[in-house]
Amino acid sequence: MMVTPQYRSSKSRITNQQENWDRINTQILEYIKSVNEAKDAETLWFGMKDQGSNMSISSFNTRLKKLVEAGLIEKISQRYNKHFYRITLEA
Repeated sequence: MMVTPQYRSSKSRITNQQENWDRINTQILEYIKSVNEAKDAETLWFGMKDQGSNMSISSFNTRLKKLVEAGLIEKISQRYNKHFYRITLEA
């Protein structure tokens, strides 16, 4: 599953940094999909670290937020300040 890149004019090209961003987002999506249940951000981050990711918790949370905004991940709020994430049905 690939994250759909943003539209670009015909003269622009995707930079290495943008390709890396898309690759890591795809890894996050694949991991969340493999979990098969809603988990909180910290649990997901620890799972990614166990698989060899060296991403900081702050970067991981930023990416989760962007994936939620893109509609690829669903954010489920329970109780005060407790959020769980799962893959959307469309993804």
